[in-house]
Amino acid sequence: MQRSHLLWNGPSRGATPAVTAVPARASRPVLARATAPASPMAHLLDAGVLPQQQMMQAGKLSSHALTSQYLARIRSLCSIGARAYPGIEINPDALKIALEMDRERQGHKVRGPLHGIPVVLRDNIATGDRMTTRTQAPAATHARCDSFVAARLRAAGAVIIGKSNLRQWAAVSVPHASASWAGLTILAVDSEADGSIVAPASTCGLVAIQPTGRAAAGQAGEPAAAGPMAPSVREAAWLLAALCGDTATHGAALDVAGLHGRRIGVARGLFGRCAATDAVIEQALQVLRGQGAELVELPPASVPGALEELLRAQALDALVGPTCHAVPPAHAIQPQITVPAGAVRGLPVGLSFIGALHAEAQLIAMAYAYEQATLHRRTPALPSSITLALRLP
Repeated sequence: MQRSHLLWNGPSRGATPAVTAVPARASRPVLARATAPASPMAHLLDAGVLPQQQMMQAGKLSSHALTSQYLARIRSLCSIGARAYPGIEINPDALKIALEMDRERQGHKVRGPLHGIPVVLRDNIATGDRMTTRTQAPAATHARCDSFVAARLRAAGAVIIGKSNLRQWAAVSVPHASASWAGLTILAVDSEADGSIVAPASTCGLVAIQPTGRAAAGQAGEPAAAGPMAPSVREAAWLLAALCGDTATHGAALDVAGLHGRRIGVARGLFGRCAATDAVIEQALQVLRGQGAELVELPPASVPGALEELLRAQALDALVGPTCHAVPPAHAIQPQITVPAGAVRGLPVGLSFIGALHAEAQLIAMAYAYEQATLHRRTPALPSSITLALRLP
């Protein structure tokens, strides 16, 4: 889908809505079977954050209605016995928070591009509400207060609609991002553990950003890094800006000329796992050259070394290669962004940009330029049985 090049210029202010503590439930809420008829707004669930915000600004959509539609889709998928995706624990206060965001908008108070937009968190990100936090499966607790990540999202006006089950999320590659892939949410926040942000997102045809080290996490006991998953670079940048509290820097990074003049190292050490995937990435490299980037071939032996030293020694802005499921130890704390680059036998393939510490804005600019030059991302085609149950248009 062609996306607008408009940047968000709305205000970013306002206090975080309070979430009242209540007695903990003994188990996760049971999702009831959806009985509501198909909604004429259903197409907006897959349209993206920008169209959703434009509809809300025009008074044609509310956060409450949007959140209700996502909840109905989640319940519909659960009702047909789809157990393969990571189970979502619904936030019982989601609709209440959405209503509060609508009241703020009616009072001409809009916190930013995430105002009123539903978001799903990974289950080990603490929220001081009625949802459980699983810091070590299968243990589950009720946090006394929001984590740094959750507090940032609430301050940005996001509606935390639920949590994705940590044990199932970490089991295999695809379920990491399947909540977003299946349209159960437009945005998701994952925590980093051996590529668990970028690798599953690439498998599901999503954009994801692994931030520098603890750039988006601050309290003891939180994940080393928490990063966004989204359908586009623009939306991922908005979500990262909310997590890091740096809206100006990440918003300005959306530049269609972001590859021009960049010196980028081709990380051959990340190739060789799949010939078909390598072929897709070779085509991506041609696009990078066509967008004005200078590519520098790096022998496989050069990649496992200290990445910061490699970038400085070769005067590189970033490394590129296929998004991998096994992240080299030297890359574990480096910022990385994956963007859809095509498909192999119908399965998405991601192109990764890996950069210097705290160079997220630079990586976003390069990834955005590549995304806009190719527009590889497609809304996933679900099996007909699920499509019918979800009443997709």
